Amino acid sequence: MLLHPEYALRALSLAAIVLAAAPCSPAQKKRGSAIAKAGLEDRFTSKDPVAMARLGVVDYGPLVWADNKRTTDIEKVLGEGRFLWMETEHFKIGSSFGFAAAPKNPQARRLLKEELKRLHKKCSKIPASASKLDPWLRLHLYAQRAEELYHEFAELAGKAEGGARLGEKQKVLLLLFEQRSDLARYFKSFCGRETQMSQRHTHYGTGHQALIMTAEGDDGFRDSETLHAQFRYHVMQLFTSVAGGGPLWLQYGLAHAYERMVPCNMINCGVRADENVDRTKLYEWDEKIRKRVKHEALVIPFEKLTREVDLGYYGHLQAWARVEWMLQDRARFSQFLGQVLGAPSRSRQVAALMQVYDLKPAEFDDAWREWCQKHYK
Repeated sequence: MLLHPEYALRALSLAAIVLAAAPCSPAQKKRGSAIAKAGLEDRFTSKDPVAMARLGVVDYGPLVWADNKRTTDIEKVLGEGRFLWMETEHFKIGSSFGFAAAPKNPQARRLLKEELKRLHKKCSKIPASASKLDPWLRLHLYAQRAEELYHEFAELAGKAEGGARLGEKQKVLLLLFEQRSDLARYFKSFCGRETQMSQRHTHYGTGHQALIMTAEGDDGFRDSETLHAQFRYHVMQLFTSVAGGGPLWLQYGLAHAYERMVPCNMINCGVRADENVDRTKLYEWDEKIRKRVKHEALVIPFEKLTREVDLGYYGHLQAWARVEWMLQDRARFSQFLGQVLGAPSRSRQVAALMQVYDLKPAEFDDAWREWCQKHYK
């Protein structure tokens, strides 16, 4: 299971990963052959400026990267011709994602079809429906997903007017690795860290914020819907961070709310040693929260939640459900978020709750618990 930054340092202290920046192995070259088959030129735009503009593409590789490096420097370490590079309004994206099947889950499949229709309207060469996704189609999907989430978060944070940025000085970097060995080699070579976990990173030399993730997990390569959900989780966390940072529960709750809009069985949170959780049913959040809020003793009160720094599984569960309740009224949620971004103290959170929702913390707890029992089935 993926670990978020709250648990990352613990995991790194338990295991040392020794990975050298050596040439690609035969297995890596075989996996990278998907890019070779797709071609290094975007077949949907053929670099036509009009087609690129309609799809929101600013440029293709090679691109200037973080810490005064270029994408060619990354390829010298990880292997040339194994990555596709694209720049959009707010992002620079590198991808080694290969071919993938469309989601099997009907809801996730519908979401993909809606996304493809939006791309098709911008560029008729992109299919309005597809059962198999090739590397370039996946790159365009993730570029669209990133930009749509950026604008949605900007609206929630009250920063959408006048094209205001969220707070990042540089364009956000997205690295979508097919293999976690590539992720580990990137972290070791360009970040000075040893890890195999998908996570965010700040390149302090140039101030770039980055999301570096991999399609490969402990149990093999993840399906397209799981990757999409994981991407949404990490991106929404990153946006909260670059916008000034917010309360931990709100940051994770919002990320989970967007993660769970794409149905899959993967949840991005850990389980504390003192928590008794059936690990085969970690993803059954609707049922778990409905049962849990029946018992006041099992609920983390809002005032305590504002100060929690180690949420654990059940803390993440309750943070997610509270944000879902708040998102029913997006205008109010936007006001609340705007008031606590960059100033996540307990007193600020309580004051914002009372001003925006006209509820004291205990009243919020009661209203939220009642809603959960009716809403989650």
